[in-house]
Amino acid sequence: MRRLIGQDVGLRWLLPVALDHLRETAPQEAATGWYDDDLLSAVVTRAESVWREQPRLARHLDETVRMLTDLSSYIRHEAEGCRAALSDVLMA
Repeated sequence: MRRLIGQDVGLRWLLPVALDHLRETAPQEAATGWYDDDLLSAVVTRAESVWREQPRLARHLDETVRMLTDLSSYIRHEAEGCRAALSDVLMA
């Protein structure tokens, strides 16, 4: 799934599935110390326009990222950059 998302293939269908998966596995991050950084990276590095066209999904992503407590620094940087670029969408 991350490869397809990373290539912008089928985003309309894959992003909701990926976001649901990331949300469902977020509680395990705290318990196990492991999280699917590759999938999260593919999701948060999609073009800003993708999220602006689907603000509900942008808010879903934001809520999921805020649940995560122990991301690697490079993923945290990518996620924060995405959230900052979409701050107006996330506040709506």
